[in-house]
Amino acid sequence: MKSKMEDRRWKIGDGRWVVCGWLARVAVSLLFLYAGWIKVVDVEGFARSIDGYRMLPENWIPPLAYFLPWLEVWCAVALWITPPFRTASWWLLVGMMLVFTIAKGVAMSRGLDISCGCTGSEDPMSWLDVLINLIWLGVSLTGLILDKRRF
Repeated sequence: MKSKMEDRRWKIGDGRWVVCGWLARVAVSLLFLYAGWIKVVDVEGFARSIDGYRMLPENWIPPLAYFLPWLEVWCAVALWITPPFRTASWWLLVGMMLVFTIAKGVAMSRGLDISCGCTGSEDPMSWLDVLINLIWLGVSLTGLILDKRRF
């Protein structure tokens, strides 16, 4: 006979995990849809934000400023399409979140006084922003792992 504690444990495939995966998908898709669209409508501002990190050659900034926001928007939308698109989108979003988090950490450790360029805010970046990115990275990884409708 199972104890009450064993009955309360979450098991993979349990409906509660499905809900967690779905909530991660909703949250991450809304985050990237909003953040991407803010950058789409202000490409020049986003290019200035990228330049502020001082990590990329100057000639890479304009193409990246045009491409990256649309990649964010399309990945956010692709989370709601067929399983192959969803899986690819999760991997791209996790990769982007990892790169963004590392870039923020490097910028903070170098003492740069810049805004992150994430959601249109002009507020100076802080270590709290790096922590928030780490949390979003965790939510993205949770979504990737728990999304059951893959190949």
